[in-house]
Amino acid sequence: MRYRSIAPCAMAIIVDSMGFGLVYPIMTALFAGDGSPMTEGMSWHLRNFYLGLGFLLYPLCMFFGASFMGDLSDIIGRKKSLVFCMSGICVSFLLMGFGVSLRNIGLLMMGRSLSGLMAGSQPIAQAAIVDLSTPQTKARNLSLMTLVLSVGIIIGPLAGGLFSDPVIVSWFTLSTPFYMAAILSLITAVWIWKAFHETTAQHKKIRLDWMRPITIFIEGFQHPQVRQLAVIFLLMQTGFSIFFQLIQVVMAESFHYASWQLGVFNGYIGLSFAIVTLLGVQFLLKYMSVGKVAILTLTLTGVSMILTMLFSTQIPIWIFSFLTAGFDMVAYAALMTSFSNAVDEKKQGWVMGIFGSIMALSWAVTGLTTNLIPFLGLHGLIIIGGVFMLLSALLMLFYNRRHPSSPTTASLNPLH
Repeated sequence: MRYRSIAPCAMAIIVDSMGFGLVYPIMTALFAGDGSPMTEGMSWHLRNFYLGLGFLLYPLCMFFGASFMGDLSDIIGRKKSLVFCMSGICVSFLLMGFGVSLRNIGLLMMGRSLSGLMAGSQPIAQAAIVDLSTPQTKARNLSLMTLVLSVGIIIGPLAGGLFSDPVIVSWFTLSTPFYMAAILSLITAVWIWKAFHETTAQHKKIRLDWMRPITIFIEGFQHPQVRQLAVIFLLMQTGFSIFFQLIQVVMAESFHYASWQLGVFNGYIGLSFAIVTLLGVQFLLKYMSVGKVAILTLTLTGVSMILTMLFSTQIPIWIFSFLTAGFDMVAYAALMTSFSNAVDEKKQGWVMGIFGSIMALSWAVTGLTTNLIPFLGLHGLIIIGGVFMLLSALLMLFYNRRHPSSPTTASLNPLH
């Protein structure tokens, strides 16, 4: 592999994953924290609506944009597509920064939407890595990208929290992380243009279609095994996204966390993702099949989520949040492998498209749950998320009895 050519791809993955996590502590501070100029005089119902809208727009637009950008990369090449995505992400960060600086919610939400549409750089970069890999090096190279992805997941929310707090530096505001991320995105776009060498020898003739994710989604439900796994994964992702989005609101409202504290908390959850991805997955597979790993970790994730809400002090919440994130990552990898095992080699791209579409759709839908806070409460909603997780474990138990899987370690990797 030409690592000098791949390095800018790795940076694109970091920027992409940063763009996902960086916004959460800022959105929470803007709409759930105390004293935000943007929400001055705004009712709590309207705050919850805008918070949910900010959570919803990214995955909803990603639902349509990711497959579109993937197809675009097959037509115009990986290099031009990556530059286009990075440039679009740069513009999206600028829009969000201007939105916060000018107290313009419309600009903020427009930037959030654009960042979702442009969130196709990760699969494009992975495709480039596959292009440059041999059958012997592909698994190793993609595993390296797991580490790169984890870096973005950890530093994204940390940057969002730390660079937005004037207590740390006097001129930091809630818009500062967006401007810094825009500069990093622009640097990455220029780096890709200068250093990355095109990896596709031929460009496939594919008709671009924004509605392709919906078509793929419908096709998936016509396949019996994929349909069952889709329901399981939808429940699982809905449950965890409720937890991930609302636990930050809990910390802001219950313990009055500032933006930098929310960033540290998010980075801590990202650290759990990274540790378990690198260590926990392979350990469990030494003793269990993929299906049993999924059942166990789905159950433990649901139990940890519920336990998180049974305590009113910070330390137990931090402990059970770490466990929730770690168990969820293993369950995520196990379900991804189950999707892959449900079809033959010729349909791997198709089934992974369904997998990604379900994830984006579930995160988009749960963005609306903030509007239910006045009726069910934060704790009640997170407990409901835990129940969804336990239901997914129960359905996975039934699925595994019908379609038992054998122990394997080769494919249980979040980026395979």
